[in-house]
Amino acid sequence: MTESTNSLASDDEPTLEDLMKRLRGLQLYMVRMEMVEQTTDPIPALTPHLREHLLWLRDHERSGALFLSGAHRDEVGWDGSGTAILRARSRQEAIAIAQTEPFHRAGVRRNSVHGWELNEGHLRLSFQLFSDQYELS
Repeated sequence: MTESTNSLASDDEPTLEDLMKRLRGLQLYMVRMEMVEQTTDPIPALTPHLREHLLWLRDHERSGALFLSGAHRDEVGWDGSGTAILRARSRQEAIAIAQTEPFHRAGVRRNSVHGWELNEGHLRLSFQLFSDQYELS
């Protein structure tokens, strides 16, 4: 593990001001994509629009607008919903992008946009998942 030259010494107790200065404050937008009709099997409703949805994700990933995206899935299962995190200059721009998402346009999902500020975390790699590209940083 490497130590950053900007990190506080381990025996220093940072003040609230010190901690607040370290937050990144990168403004992003979270698109919550919820199924319009709740079902135990969302696949039949999604399948007719799945190819177009995947192309939409690929194209926004390539343009740099798509930061992260994925299904709300766990060991219990999947209800057909998902979340995408977008890079956009404004909430209005993020809404415009979200409204073009194929499941939303088809009326299968309802998309809502919420501001999301990236403040902390641990990142090492940059991935473009559809094109199988990565960058070590």
